[in-house]
This record gives sequence, C-alpha cells and structure tokens, in this order.
Amino acid sequence: MKRAWLVLVPVLMLLLAAGCGMDQEQGILMAAGSYGDLAVVYSSAELEPLARKFADEVNERMVFVIQEETRFKIDVLPPEKSDLAKGYKNSVFILDVRDKGPVVKAARKVLSKDAWDKLAASPAGLVQRKDPWSNYQLLVVAAGTDRNSLGSLLHRSAARIRHSIEDDNRKRILRRNRYDGLATELMNAIWTQYGFTLEIPAAYHLNQQSHDGVQGIELMRTGPSRGITIAWKDVPDPEAWLADREQLLAFRAQIGKVFHHEELVPESFHWDEQGLPGSGGVKLTGAWSGSSFAGGGPFWAYFLAVPEQGRIYCLDTLAYAPGMDKMLFFRRLEAIASTFTTTRPQP
Repeated sequence: MKRAWLVLVPVLMLLLAAGCGMDQEQGILMAAGSYGDLAVVYSSAELEPLARKFADEVNERMVFVIQEETRFKIDVLPPEKSDLAKGYKNSVFILDVRDKGPVVKAARKVLSKDAWDKLAASPAGLVQRKDPWSNYQLLVVAAGTDRNSLGSLLHRSAARIRHSIEDDNRKRILRRNRYDGLATELMNAIWTQYGFTLEIPAAYHLNQQSHDGVQGIELMRTGPSRGITIAWKDVPDPEAWLADREQLLAFRAQIGKVFHHEELVPESFHWDEQGLPGSGGVKLTGAWSGSSFAGGGPFWAYFLAVPEQGRIYCLDTLAYAPGMDKMLFFRRLEAIASTFTTTRPQP
C-alpha cells in the first residue's frame, strides 16, 4: 500500500516522489550500507537538540529472543559532515530554510523548485525524495521557517516517518531482488502445484515440501541460514480460524516440529494485528529452540485467511544467525513474504 504523506503546519499537503526506473539502474550508483542505516542531519547548531530528540523518537527497540536491538542504526550528523549522508540508504534532513550552510544547499539541489518554495513559505513541513544521490535511497526533508513548529511536527510525525521509511525499504529491497534475479522457474512450479506464489530471490532454494501431515514448502538460503516456510490447512471457515489464536499457535507449533525440528518458547510470544504488509491477517513473533541441536532464535509468523481457497496460511520466517543483528535479516524476509499472492500471476 502506497503512503503519500507530506504535511505542512498548519494544514498543507505536498508530495514529491521522484525516482529512478528499473531500466536506468545499471547506469546509477547504488547506495552502500544497510536498509537499517539512517542519517539524521541538522543544518545548524541550534537544531542539534531537536535532531537528537527526533532520532530517539523515530527509532524503536526490538527484542529478538533475549537480545534487544534498535530498528535503525542512527548517526546524527552536524552540517560539516552532511556530505556523509549521501552514502546512507536512508536520511532525514532537519533544517531551517533561512540557514545558509551545506545542508540547505544539498536539499535545494535535490528537491524541485515547487517543493522547496512551499517549504520555504511554511512554518514547518515534510517532503520525501527517492534516489536523491544514488539508487536505493530515501531522503526525508523536514524544513520550515519556525523552529518550534518544526520540533512539534517532528515529534508528532516520528512514527509516521518510521513507517514511511520501512514501507519504502520494503519496496527498495524487492526492487533490488528483481534486479539481481528471481528464481522464476521455482516460482512458476509453486504456482502450478499449489496455487500461490511469491517473489523468490535466486539465492533461495526449495529445501522441503509437504510431509508428516503438514502441507507446506520451505524456502532456504545460507550465509547465515534463514528462510520462509509457507504452510496451509484446508478448513471450512478460514476467517474463523484466523480469529482463534489457540488454533494458530497449534498450527505454528506443528510446522516447527515437522519442518524445523524445534519447540516454541511460549513466554516470548507477541501478537500484532497489523499482520503482513499489504495482505493483513495477524502476526506472531517469538522464539524457538532446536529439539535436535543446541540452538535457537527468533521467528516472525504471518497468518492469512483465504476464503476463496478454503485455506488458512502461515508464512513463517526465521533466521539462525548467532552473534549477529537479526533486524537486518527479518526486514528482508518480511519484504519477500509481502509478495505472497493467491492471484494468478500476469505474463
């Protein structure tokens, strides 16, 4: 679902979504680093406290088993280091349009004249720019003529900016997956045999298929080990099933035993009614422990009801990456899972 948000105080909306097409990508520099990297840049010393407060509010703490991580790895950069932002996947510029330094100059260079003029005439506003310096980037500019209004706007919009960055991260991950190549033969075979498909990166392979009474497939890759298991049940009322958390838990536990040789850790469970981006349903996160080896890790499982097929689906994502940050992998796994569809692919 596309998010077109741009707010000016008191009430003014504008949108700037300039990006680069797929046919241009081979000729454009690609931003390095992770989709979790975020540069927050301020245009003058007076705005540093505001920038640091925003950096704290826009971030989010995530727990993977017992290890806490932040959603983003944030660097707060002063004007003299603003040029470093050109190497980040995600950047937020916080600026007073009256400042004369490098941050304002850089923002004016990548924004359209119309967008800049609207920001310059308003107390505070937000605008986003895709691929400002290299491919696979997102820049959010928070600017205006009144610093108090700018601080208030950033405080109210922190969650919305976080969601917007992650929505765009998902689109950029998928865009890059397509550029690098998809396992199209496997995708077609899954559609023909099972009536669903998803965009499978070429690095993944089919590791297992239905067995021991559980209908499903497991897609895996290594370096480190991570994958997606798509399992399903044919049920008379999929929507009623989706509302029954005990049945969903039992289903996920059964998948874990058959496909992963694992046991779930009940005290780690957390339900999220937002479900799978673009598809809905419900989401369960938690921890698993290996039953055939000494190890464990986090999982994110998405449950979807498809009444037309008479099925309840579970898209289970997990990673086994001891000593490594997990958000990096689950962001990419969620992006792949978000392409799941039971609609016939178009040629």
